[in-house]
This record gives sequence, structure tokens and C-alpha cells, in this order.
Amino acid sequence: MSNAEPQGLSALEIRLQRESVLPDHEARRHGVTGPHIAASKFTPPAAAPEAKSEKPAKKKKKPLLETKNLHKSYRKGRLTIPVLRGVDFAAEEGKITTIIGQSGSGKSTLLHLMGTLDSPDSGEINFANTRIDKLNIRQRDALRSRAFGMIFQFYHLLPELTTLENVLTPIMISHGMWRYWAARKKFRKRAEELLEMVGLGHRVTHKPRELSGGEMQRTAIARALIAQPRILLADEPTGNLDEQTGGEIMDILKRLNREQNLTIVMVTHDNAIAEQGHETIRLTGGRVEKT
Repeated sequence: MSNAEPQGLSALEIRLQRESVLPDHEARRHGVTGPHIAASKFTPPAAAPEAKSEKPAKKKKKPLLETKNLHKSYRKGRLTIPVLRGVDFAAEEGKITTIIGQSGSGKSTLLHLMGTLDSPDSGEINFANTRIDKLNIRQRDALRSRAFGMIFQFYHLLPELTTLENVLTPIMISHGMWRYWAARKKFRKRAEELLEMVGLGHRVTHKPRELSGGEMQRTAIARALIAQPRILLADEPTGNLDEQTGGEIMDILKRLNREQNLTIVMVTHDNAIAEQGHETIRLTGGRVEKT
């Protein structure tokens, strides 16, 4: 270990530092940890003042996440393959909104666009009253690290890391080595609490190969929640699991929504799963099916 590395770093922390995932020395010296978007845009609104004796008329809630006339195509050789053909979508804050459709209907593409993992050909995406489809790469990274939690069908855990380290990885990357190191006890405690919450308090030192599919998905949920996101985007979170284990994952997600008012947008091909949300839209051939 070089003299510049703090004593007691784990192998993961040293690797992140050496691979330059973290901010450079000058940025750390000034307390800057990466690209910034005004945090106030993406933090939950302040508590409303106490209601007066006369109740004001209820206003229709503006969606937390919405798309307008979204189009997306992919090229394969000389062919252009349209995937989304003018999708309008809205997810209300504090609700579970499910997107259902057969394979190839465009549902995962829609979720990835809303999560800023890809860019639409046309149309717009708004989150917390701010347009996000025009953000640059650094701004997108900053938004995802602060406001979005993501879970996927195939977990995407790092095989060489323990369950606890996998959960902590987003914090290590987004905060930078020195800020993470200064508050590592607080972050570890939160990660342990999340693993306890998803029923993996006894698995913190296990690696992914030692976990079942359901346990890996529980780990992925804890990882998605470590940064306290405002919205959770879930792409087929039960699609790789048996019916009983999938039901257990859904119970966790519904509890998060109920107890923490977490907004969830979830893609699925399973009608029984989709029906457990508050709102459902169906995609067919890249368009929202009218009901």
C-alpha cells in the first residue's frame, strides 16, 4: 500500500481509489465529489404547513416522473427497429406504478430511458418538475446517485464482494474515498440495517455465489436503497424467481411503499404482479394500449 492510501482500507476501497472511480486529489481538497445538479430539485418537498380551518380545494398532483410522446429506435445493420412509438407515461409520488407487456413491447426500454441509462430519439422525460432527458452524462450520473434506486432481473452484483460490500458500493463511488472513509461507520450501519430489513442480517459476509436467487435480489434491493432514493425503478424484479420467492420480493417492495412512501415504477410481464400496483399501463408494440 502506498503512503497516500489510508491505513485499514478494504480491498474494494483500494481498488476504487486506484481505478480513479473517485474524485481526483484537487477535487477532494475542495470538498467536491463529482458533478452536481441542484440537490433541492430532487429532494422530497418540505412538510406542508398545518391546514387552516377552511380546507383549500384539492389540486391534481403533478406526476413525480413522466414522459411525453417518447420515441426510441435502434439500428441493426441497415435496419431501423422502432421500439417506442410516442409513449406518454406518468407515475404519481407515493404509488406503485406497473408497466406490463410481452417481450419486445418496449417496457424495459421505457424504464431505462426514464432512469437516464439511455436517451430517447424524441419526446421528453421529466422528474420532479425538471426535464432530465437533455442532461449530460455527468449530470445523469449525479441524478442517479441521488434520486434513483434501480434493481434488475439479473441482480448485477459484483461477484468478488461480500453482500455488505455490494450494498455499500454506490456510496463509495458517489461520495468519494475520503468522504466515505470519514463517515464509514454511519454508512456501514445503514447498510447493515437495510440487509436486516430485507432478511439478510445473517448474510453480510457471504458472496453472491453463496446466495440463492431470492437472496441476491434482496441484496440488490438493499443496494438500491442505500442512497435513500426518492424513486425506485425495478426491471422485472421477480422475473428470475420462482412464484413463492417472487411473492416475498413483492411483499418487501409493497412494505417499502407503504411504510416509507417510496415511489416505485416496476416493469413486469406477469399480470398477477402488475395487479399489485396502484396504477398499471400496458405497452403493446411500443405504444400505450388504450383501456
